[in-house]
Amino acid sequence: MKSPTTPPGEAPNAKYYFAYGSNLHMEQMHRRCPNSKYVGFGRLPNFRWQINERGFANVVAAAGHWVDGLVYEIDDGDEYKLDISEGVSKGAYEKMLMPVVVRMACCSLYRRPVSWVVARGGPSEARNKAQHVHWKNRAAAGAAASTSVMRRTSNALVYISLDHVQDSGPRDEYVGRINRGLKDAVSLGMEEDYIRNCIRPFVPELGSRGLMSSAETGAGDHVNLI
Repeated sequence: MKSPTTPPGEAPNAKYYFAYGSNLHMEQMHRRCPNSKYVGFGRLPNFRWQINERGFANVVAAAGHWVDGLVYEIDDGDEYKLDISEGVSKGAYEKMLMPVVVRMACCSLYRRPVSWVVARGGPSEARNKAQHVHWKNRAAAGAAASTSVMRRTSNALVYISLDHVQDSGPRDEYVGRINRGLKDAVSLGMEEDYIRNCIRPFVPELGSRGLMSSAETGAGDHVNLI
């Protein structure tokens, strides 16, 4: 039997966005792109992660390296809002379609609206609640558990600065937002070794004060912040 061209449940013309900075934080992603859906964990090969001289996350070409992040499905309205928040018209970033290796999320989270995930307390809580219902239903139906993981390479929108590529340090307000994003990303599969080796040289770990909610800090409402 011929293999399907798209995974079950995926729109044939789905538009993917690869997040590697503060949009790893699903609460911020929900505010910026209210129609977005979570697809899975992504890896951009032959690039490395940096904080550039503007004080924000960027990716720069580097053979043999990679950048890990989250992949979202977005619509045209979400893309328009991303263009604004990333400062495309101001030259802060430009967007490119790049091949990203996508590890599809477990069936309980795959293509779930980000709003749904946020409403259930974030990715860790949402996954646990959804998996409980999923396996309960499968057990009731007598279905066997599946541990297979689907990976595929897909083109995804990546916001990248080609003009600001010097390694530097983060703006103060950006540190907390990156750490909140990392917390969500770890719960979805980002490895601590990657964070320690690729991100911690630029962004320090913070205590509980650094992980205040965005409502307390007012974060996420700034233009040109990836």
